[in-house]
Amino acid sequence: MSELAARAWTGRTFLFWLLGFFAIVFGANVAFIWFATDSWTGLAAEESYRRGIDYNQVLERAVRQDALGWTADVGFQKTGANTGALTLRLVDSVGVEIEGRTIEASFRRPVIEGFDFTVPMAMAASGLYVAQVVLPSPGQWDVRLEVSQSRAQPYLIETRIWSK
Repeated sequence: MSELAARAWTGRTFLFWLLGFFAIVFGANVAFIWFATDSWTGLAAEESYRRGIDYNQVLERAVRQDALGWTADVGFQKTGANTGALTLRLVDSVGVEIEGRTIEASFRRPVIEGFDFTVPMAMAASGLYVAQVVLPSPGQWDVRLEVSQSRAQPYLIETRIWSK
């Protein structure tokens, strides 16, 4: 018989094995808790309760916006490693380009907080608005365009762009 097989299991040996097992489990749990608190919070929207209550107003706004019959064509043309040109072409229901609007483009990373930024768009041609964008990092970006004019409710366009 080998020396290990000949050794008897004592209460002390069992206690060390039991304490070692629970130390490993406890250590793994501490590591998981540390990684969980150091990563993304999982919070998808600020003031989610208030946004849920106001959802009927969001639906009414969408109906009014659809009634305008505008066509919005959003594009992103990459010009460098993390740079590009965001374009927006706006046409009304009868095909006339929409001019004279103030447009702000808000960029948000869907998976990482802290990189949000906003850029104004300038009219480059009739119905065509352009903004030169420098993205803090490559990847997916949610873009929200707010088309506004004095004494009118803003027209909202939401899209997602990729920058590799």
